[in-house]
Amino acid sequence: MRLAMLVDPPNDHNLQLAAQVGVEDIVCIYPGLAVEPLLHLKRRVESFGMRLTHLERKIPHMKLVHNAPGAEEQLAGYKTLLRNMAEASMEVLCYNWMPDDDWQRTGWDAPERGGAKVTQFIRSDVKPAAHRSGHESYGPTSERELWDNLNRFLDALLPLVEETNVKLALHPDDPPLKALHGQPRILGSHAALKRAVELCPSPMNGLCYCQGSLAPAGEDPVEGIRMLAPHIHFAHFRNITGRAESFRETFHDNGDIDMPAVIRAYHEVGYQGAIRPDHAPSMAGESNENCGYEMLGRLYAAGYMRGLMQAAADYRR
Repeated sequence: MRLAMLVDPPNDHNLQLAAQVGVEDIVCIYPGLAVEPLLHLKRRVESFGMRLTHLERKIPHMKLVHNAPGAEEQLAGYKTLLRNMAEASMEVLCYNWMPDDDWQRTGWDAPERGGAKVTQFIRSDVKPAAHRSGHESYGPTSERELWDNLNRFLDALLPLVEETNVKLALHPDDPPLKALHGQPRILGSHAALKRAVELCPSPMNGLCYCQGSLAPAGEDPVEGIRMLAPHIHFAHFRNITGRAESFRETFHDNGDIDMPAVIRAYHEVGYQGAIRPDHAPSMAGESNENCGYEMLGRLYAAGYMRGLMQAAADYRR
């Protein structure tokens, strides 16, 4: 198991901090379709003794999810991205099939321990889709259509995935609701994730196991890791309190999930991939402009994770 971190922005200061707390793998956000920015970032990351191995978030995909006009252009973008990642010797492309683009929240400054700020989701606070800004609007697309579109996407992409040797890691829906804004959602359970990898069986077609997305639905992360272990290509490590209709994020050591048990489960199944702290609180002195991805909370989480990983290794001896 390798400690990873999504560093945003990936400036020298943040990269040095990541290296100092023991991060091995750097995760980057979609950089566009030109290869040079990716190669430039790879060189900068390596200058700090780490590797650029994973890419996730903000990849244009909504037209693919809804099979809307322009879907072929977005598929071509994925193919270009895979080739670029292969040229940069990267390992995993993490994507999602959320029909509203990315994870959804209704609040961005809920109080956590000591006045730290976290995101929260309260179903009753959700605005009607017509009043949301900054999101492309499609559909509603039926549950069956979402599955068909995912199957079509994987069929079209997997030959190149296997050629480039860049693994796919599908992230679950966040929040894990059956519908939101009148739009069905399909990937909020362990059973759904298992179905997704079975659509197109391939060792390259796998999952990003995000416990903080699945636990609010009542799913047990330890059971999920054991059940889905052969398909887990990437792991997000995050804690929450509450359930899908109403939850907030917490410090990694301060929520409902048994975090030591999760790390032990990864050790028990022999997970050798990357695991990164996800959605950490914003702490004193931070602007909270990049809520969930400010540095201090993630540095704290990285230290906590290293302690758990070492303890789990000792526990197995």
